[in-house]
Order: sequence, then structure tokens, then C-alpha cells
Amino acid sequence: MLSLALFNLIKTHIGALMSLHETIITFEELQQLDLAEILSEVKENSYQNIESALAAQKENVPARFLAAVCSMHFNPKDPRVPFQPKFIFEDRRGVVASDFNQESLMALKDFCPVVESHELRARLADIVWITKSGTVEHAYIAIEAYLESAKKLTEESESWFLPYERIERALRLSSMFQRANQRPELFESVSQFLLEQFETSKDVEQCFYSQRLLTLCLEFSIKENEWIYQQALELARIQFEKGNYDLSINSNEIALDAAVSMRDKIKQIGIWQSISDCHVKAAKHHQQGMIAAGRLLKAIDALSKVPGTKERRLALYEEMREQQIESLHELGLIVTEGEDISEIVNNAIASMQSIDLFDALFRLGTITRPSNIEQLREHATEQMKSSFAWIFGTTHLDHEGITTALIPAGLGIDDDENGLRCWSVMMRNIGIEHQLSVQGRIIPALNEVTTKYVVTKDAIEQICSNHPFIPYGHEEFFVKGLLAGFNRDFMTACHLLVPQIENSLRYLARQKGEEPSTLHGDGSQERNGIKVLLGHEAIIDTLGTDLTTNLQVILLDKIYGDLRNQLSHGYVPASTYWGVAPKFFWWLILHIVMVPHARQWKERYQPEELKKVAKW
Repeated sequence: MLSLALFNLIKTHIGALMSLHETIITFEELQQLDLAEILSEVKENSYQNIESALAAQKENVPARFLAAVCSMHFNPKDPRVPFQPKFIFEDRRGVVASDFNQESLMALKDFCPVVESHELRARLADIVWITKSGTVEHAYIAIEAYLESAKKLTEESESWFLPYERIERALRLSSMFQRANQRPELFESVSQFLLEQFETSKDVEQCFYSQRLLTLCLEFSIKENEWIYQQALELARIQFEKGNYDLSINSNEIALDAAVSMRDKIKQIGIWQSISDCHVKAAKHHQQGMIAAGRLLKAIDALSKVPGTKERRLALYEEMREQQIESLHELGLIVTEGEDISEIVNNAIASMQSIDLFDALFRLGTITRPSNIEQLREHATEQMKSSFAWIFGTTHLDHEGITTALIPAGLGIDDDENGLRCWSVMMRNIGIEHQLSVQGRIIPALNEVTTKYVVTKDAIEQICSNHPFIPYGHEEFFVKGLLAGFNRDFMTACHLLVPQIENSLRYLARQKGEEPSTLHGDGSQERNGIKVLLGHEAIIDTLGTDLTTNLQVILLDKIYGDLRNQLSHGYVPASTYWGVAPKFFWWLILHIVMVPHARQWKERYQPEELKKVAKW
């Protein structure tokens, strides 16, 4: 692939379009370039500006070849691959060093020593070195050129990052050649310039540059750990007094690394205390609500490394909980334009024209279907492809502001190895589907049933009797739970039905010849929990993937449902049970109870709608 600077193509001498790998540039052609003239208008001698100047020579193939060389992104942190493609798309990318053919690299090998621009000479020599096209002398040339370029950029550029990158690359290269028979003075020269830059930058308002330089000092042992520790503490103190708490934390972390290297536990404890103080100050002076709560949690975590701070941590925890509760007031209500579901409601009512109560109960139990999980996954993937919102990550809070789930940010769909971001989108969508089903189908159908019939305990007992999902002796839980739903008491319904699901799943597994328990080495047995049961192959084969996953989402998922955990621990208010998830859960149980009666219903009523009914 070719770079954007070459517009993905290079013209050869005969006018044909050829790839970079096929394009051969000779030393003589490079010598004929008037680089002084081409680069005369460049004010800041960075590779980006040099690339632009070279790429402007549209009819000059050698110049545009050098532009391609300069197009690669500079990443000095990676000692082996310091040059990376400028862009990466699905079907193309920018230039990488391996795109250049050997003949052209040999021309660069001979050409780079005579290039006057330090920045360009450093890049050319470095590429020759990493592609093994030259000798160790080219590494030496690159080190010296990077150092000179860094010095020049400190004068020309307003950005500290440009000279820093050159210093870092020169340091990483020169650290490889410190033996007496090589060039140890190169490392000394780079280290000396680094220390000079540190001294001139440590009093600057923003200390990013000095922090980065100090980190390099620690990594390459340029100064003693004690010196680095003291310098980092001083930077941390200055930034703390200025109210730059994040910068103070960064400096403290450098001091912490130095203290760890010295194995000085006392110093480490003092730094953790300072880091905690920074987070507390940031929480009090700059943020309120959710951000402050996050800061206080970090303060507690840091303080946990400090002995004798239990009371202080408890006090901070209380403060954090107050901030979490306060954060609920910060969350604005986002109201979108309502969707007209009158047609869905009318269709649901029309489908409830029943002959008797059993007919009505069956129709209600099959008025909708559990959400199709595979369709949800496909829809979520398509949404992620057309939206950037998910790349920033998500924090999910409960009604008290406590964090229940953290979805990490990401740069691409392919890096979602555990499927967390896709699952988060799926949970948002399934919540919308369940809401539509509850408001558009289930509740209107339920109203039709209870308006036309009196739903009695005897009627529910008949459909629950000898049921393949309900173990003997547990019928009354289901009868009373379903009756509560018909009376719109979904709180009672959930409290009766939710605890029964695990046992019923275990009952299903036994019917399939499976033993849903674990035998431990000491001879004791433990029943498998609901999470394991919902993933059990025999249960999925019986209930189907969609039904088991819908139960898992409503009962266990921290993003959407979590109904089992909320009910078991009792920390949610009664109003929770008027929500969508409890109502849909109640309908799911009715669905499970009614579906095995499909044959009886068909024989008695023989409606066409039976074609839509799921079969066990």
C-alpha cells in the first residue's frame, strides 16, 4: 500500500503506475534532488512538515519517494518497530518500512549520510538500520541526527512532544551501544541533553515534558533512584500547590516507581498517602456527584496501601456514597419522540378474542416471544459499525448511584474480545424490545383477559398441575405468583417466582438424565447455581437459546435486569417491580407454563395462530 502523501500511487519514469515495492529509486536520483530548495519554506523541521514539502513535488518521483518515507507515524516507544502506518482501514493502510524494495533501501543507505536536514537524516538512517539494509554506522548516524533534531526542535517548535520523541528514540538506540568497543559516548551525550532539558522544563506551568524525561531517567538509570525520587516528589508538590492534582498524581507515580526500585517501603507508603490526598482534593474542589465519587473511590484504594487508615477509609466511603446518591440528580432525563404503538396494541387486543378462560390464558402466554438473541447481536454489531458512541465506554449505575457494570472503551469492533461492548448495546436494545412487548402486547392482552374473565386459583392450578417445569410440591409458588401478576401485583409475583426458577431448571436437567450438582473431594455435594444451569446444554435444548438467555438477562445481567440479585438482597424500592423487567419476567413464566399445553389447545380450538407457537 502507498501513503496518502503519494495518493496511493507513484509515477515511474515511463509513466506507468507501480507500487512502492516495485518502484526503484537510485542513489544518483536522490543526489540530484535540491533538498535545500524543497525544504526552504519549512518552518518547523518535523517529519510531517518535511513530508508535505516533498509531496508537493508532484512530478518529482524521488521527492515523492522520500515523502512516502516521511509519511510513517513515529512511535519511539517501540524499539523494534518505531515506524508505523499513518492510517489503517479495513482494506488499506499507510506505508510501512517493509514496503520499500531492497534496491531503494540501498540507495537510502548511501544517501542518508549526506542529507543536511537532521530530521530527515535521522529518519533515513533509522529506516536503513531497522530494515538491516545498512550497518551499525547507520544506527550511530541516526542517534546523532535525532539528538541534533531534538535540539533544533526545542528552538523551533512550541510543542514539547516533538523534541521528546527524538530524545526517546536516540536514547533507546544509544542504550544498545554502550560497550567500550562501540560508541558509549552517544548514550552519554543524549543523557546529558535530557538532563539539561529536564532542568529547564521542571518549573514550567505544565510539567508533562519534565515528567516524561524523568520517566526516561528511571527506565535507563541515567540518575540514581534517590535523585529521581526526590525530583518527582518536588514536581508533585509544585503541581499539588497549583491545584493540578492529576499532574501531581502522575509525578507521585514516578516517585513510587523509584521507591519500588529502591525497595523502600516507608517511601512507598508516603507516596500512596499523597496520591490519596490528591484524589480527595480533586473530588472536593473540582467535581461533584459521579466524578467526585470515582475520585473518592480511587482515594480509598490508594489509602488501603497505608497502614492504620481504616477510620479514614470508612469516612471517605461514607462521603463517596453521598456523592453517588448526589450523582443521580446530575443525570439528565433524555426524552425522545414517542413511538405510536396503537397498531401493536390493537393487534394484541384482536388476537385475544377467546372462547373461554383456558383459550385466553394460552393466547396471553403466547402473545409475544422471548427476544431473539442472535438478531439482537447482529443488530448491535450493525449499530456499532455506524456509530462512535460505544467507543467511549459506559458506566452503569443503580438507583442509588452504585456502579453495577463498567464497559471499557475501545478503538474497534475487533478488539472487543470478550464481547462486553456488543453485549452492552444488546442489553440496551433488549430493554427497548421488552418495553415494547410489555406496553404494546402483554399489558393490553392482560387487560382483555381480566376484563372478560375472573382468573381463579383453581384455573391456574389446573395448568400448573403435573407440569414439566414445576417440581412436585412447588405448584403453589407458581399458582400464587401467576395469580399475583393477574392482579397487577408484580412485586409479590417476583418474590414468589424468582426463587423458584433455579430449582425448576435443576428439575428440567434431571428429566434429561443430568445431575445438576457437583461432588467435592471431601464427599460433600453442592447444587449447581442458576448461572451454570442457564448455560447447561440439556436446559438450553429444552427451553431454547432465546428463552434461557432472556431469563439470564432479566435475572442476572448487571446492565439490564439483575432482578434475582435485587430481590435477594432487598435493596431496591417497591417501585422497581412496576418496571418493564419484572412484568416481562412474569409473562415469561406464564409463557413457560402455557406452551406445553399447545397440543391440547390445538385440539380444542384449532386456530391458525398455532403455527407461531414455540414447541418444546
